[in-house]
Amino acid sequence: MLDLMRKHARNWLMKVLLGIIILVFIFYFGSLRGNKKAETLASVDREIITYADFHREYESLVDLYRQIYGASLSEDILKKLNLKQQALDNLINQTIALQEAQKLKIQVSDEEVQAAIIAYPAFQRSGSFNRQIYERMLRLNKLTPEDFEALQKKMMLIKKLEALIQDAVKVSDQELRDVYRFQNEKINVALMQLQAKDFRAKVAFSQKDLETFLKENENRFRIPEKIQLKYISFLGKDFASSSKISDVDVADYYHTHKDKFSKTGGGAYSLSEVRDKIITELKQISGMHTACEKAKEAHDKIYQQEEDFDSSAARNGLKINLTDFFSASEIPPAFKQIPEFSASVFDLQKTEVSKVLSDEKGCYLFTIAAKKPSYLPALKEIEADVTNAYLEKESLRLCKVESEDILKRLRRGELWEKIAAKRGIKTMETGFFLPGAEIPKPAPLSRDLSEALLGLSEKNPYPDRVFNIDKSYVIVKFKERIMPDNQDFEVKKDAIKKALLRMKQAEMLHAWIEGSKEKLRKEGRLKVSDEFKNL
Repeated sequence: MLDLMRKHARNWLMKVLLGIIILVFIFYFGSLRGNKKAETLASVDREIITYADFHREYESLVDLYRQIYGASLSEDILKKLNLKQQALDNLINQTIALQEAQKLKIQVSDEEVQAAIIAYPAFQRSGSFNRQIYERMLRLNKLTPEDFEALQKKMMLIKKLEALIQDAVKVSDQELRDVYRFQNEKINVALMQLQAKDFRAKVAFSQKDLETFLKENENRFRIPEKIQLKYISFLGKDFASSSKISDVDVADYYHTHKDKFSKTGGGAYSLSEVRDKIITELKQISGMHTACEKAKEAHDKIYQQEEDFDSSAARNGLKINLTDFFSASEIPPAFKQIPEFSASVFDLQKTEVSKVLSDEKGCYLFTIAAKKPSYLPALKEIEADVTNAYLEKESLRLCKVESEDILKRLRRGELWEKIAAKRGIKTMETGFFLPGAEIPKPAPLSRDLSEALLGLSEKNPYPDRVFNIDKSYVIVKFKERIMPDNQDFEVKKDAIKKALLRMKQAEMLHAWIEGSKEKLRKEGRLKVSDEFKNL
């Protein structure tokens, strides 16, 4: 139990739990979209996952994160999310779950599917199911009722399997007390902080040292490849004015998105009051759709060599734009919201056109105008930068050596105050706080340090390591603790039980799906194409 709690440490425990509850189904079982066609990307017990399945799932995830992050969704965020791996994992997990549900003879009746669809808020108007809205929304998503009902049945099968797995999870009273103590017990710690800059004067080096350092860290000093792009913009606003919006479209949008038109203090604006606003939004949506269709048409003509980049722009009456030179780490601000921008344009060859890329404003086609290759400057050109980097590295190393020596002495029994006074190190105390949360000022902030504090006590006052924080090293000593209130525990006990049960259920589901995948891999029944890494 303590391992589980430490894994999710205190200040972010509930955030992790909430995230698991909201996203575990998406991340483990995916969007459940798609028919089996095209080439094989992976297989689970001979059941095929195609490239078409993968691309649909990937686009679903991109759309999901676009809704979550909005305009702040950047190239860096997309890289960190690793959506391609998530998409494949979703499809594999979904397939495994459906196969297991079939083995266990879990069933979902047509009546259950119908009841679930009728209960969807998105298909309701004034609290009742509306078939016109239902059919219109399916058409917008290019689904037939039969397709959607089949997807719904799959989702419900997986939810039943999930419930079956999680029903075995129990929570003991001792686990509840451990969690409450973990979340509420406060401690006070003392800290010594040694600054790397204080060791800078002790660093000695030669020209040869700098040459060796440059050779070992050439990627740090290498001037990256830079490219210049030509591009055509197909912007939604340029096609919005020609969009035809019917009264039916306006009414449907109003009723489907009524929460967007609520008044401060309650109630909602009438359709007539927001009609112009809705028409503007629908025109923009329609304009974006047209813009992306035009971009795809232009891409296909260039790709099939029916016309070149300049001719395509002329045919569409669009201007060809030219960027300045930029590197992968210096993406022009105008393109930072385009998912996979760097990966798409830096792999382009001369005369090759990019796939259609898009953001919230429109769709784009890019081609290379010019390239400047990467190179490593000579030491004499960047000697000041290399020298400064070398001094930083060596002074931090000496700072660490000194800090580790102090910690060894403290753990052998030497007095904290005596060592601090002898070496002229200023000490500080945090005051009482929850270990696992961010350490309050004046102490520096560190996730590793915060988590290490969870194991400290009167009998074990020192962690087994020093902590690198903002060009310094910190040594920590446990001082005292405040025990939590038992009466408060009784008040919060039921809420803790519900939260802990959900967290353990999510852990159980995770363990089951990962264990199933590992078994299938070992038996050669789960296979992924070598081409996946090139996608």
